[in-house]
Amino acid sequence: MRSQGHRGYREYRGRRSGSLVLKFIIGVLAVLLVAGLIVMKVADEYVEYTDEGVIIHWPWAQEQEEALPSEGLVIVTQEPEPAPTEEPTPAPTPQPLQAIQGVCVTIDQVRGGTAADYVTQAGGNALVVEMKSPSGALAWISQTAQAAALGVNAADNAVAEAITKLAQDGQMYLVARVSCFRDQAMSKGKVGGPLMTRGGNIWYDTWGMSWVSPAAQETRDYLAALCAELAAMGFDEILLESPGFPDLGETHVLATSDLRPEDLNTPVSQFLAQASAALDGTDARLALVATQGTIAGTDTLSGMTAALLAQYAGRVWVTLPEDRGAAYAASLEQAGMEQAAARLVGFGVGSGESWTNMKDPAVGR
Repeated sequence: MRSQGHRGYREYRGRRSGSLVLKFIIGVLAVLLVAGLIVMKVADEYVEYTDEGVIIHWPWAQEQEEALPSEGLVIVTQEPEPAPTEEPTPAPTPQPLQAIQGVCVTIDQVRGGTAADYVTQAGGNALVVEMKSPSGALAWISQTAQAAALGVNAADNAVAEAITKLAQDGQMYLVARVSCFRDQAMSKGKVGGPLMTRGGNIWYDTWGMSWVSPAAQETRDYLAALCAELAAMGFDEILLESPGFPDLGETHVLATSDLRPEDLNTPVSQFLAQASAALDGTDARLALVATQGTIAGTDTLSGMTAALLAQYAGRVWVTLPEDRGAAYAASLEQAGMEQAAARLVGFGVGSGESWTNMKDPAVGR
């Protein structure tokens, strides 16, 4: 007896997919056949049958051939013209310096208008006046904030106006004396100083003056700004006194610190570079008071050297020996200074080609 559960039924095995695949393949072949016929129809005009085989002349190749001229191209290469060679510019020959016979005058003489006559009567051609004293006092009203803060400005600008008038007249060579780091006002105001002893006390030089430091940026900025103002006033020469560290007195007790480092030359060099830059674009030259030891190379305490003098000093003011500076001139020339003999200004009337009646403020003699 058969089971009713299987009567009239077969096992379900799903639809067959073979017919669908076959239809898809036939469709693809039909499309390829039509595409081939179209390609042959279109490309027939570009096909050439030869003994060597079939050659196809592609349309884009023909366009390139038509674009080319029938004759061969001739490419002309033009040789570049050689750049004109510039003759090296020879270094300008330094002009001979005017010999100066400097005569010191007072602020009152400048203010009163008698300074130029006084210089002429004394046989001089250069007026020398102290515009910044070791006390820090200025002979004019500076526009720097530091001068106002220190309270060192003059009461009026009468001296500055008189100097400008003399400069415009052009009959007198004008020299401004500037005490640099020997400055009581800056020292008291703790601007870049004061320099101290190893025991922690304020250091004083032989004349009881305290000093500030060339290593302090604020002192360098202030002094450079003053130099620029003096040049704008009309001075021909800015004479820097005490332009380095102290080198006279009991210097052996000075403490080594940030204000007086082991390397003394670098801060002085930085100051001179800044002061020199302050005079760029002006007619004023920088001059420096030097000691005999600086020029001879025996003074190592100030930070000043003969090389720095040669690099930055338009003139060097120094007490000259009996030979009137021949040895000093040789030392400076060896350090790189041109016309060294003409750049020396001797303290004491008639002490050299250029001279001044001013006593040496650096060494007190």
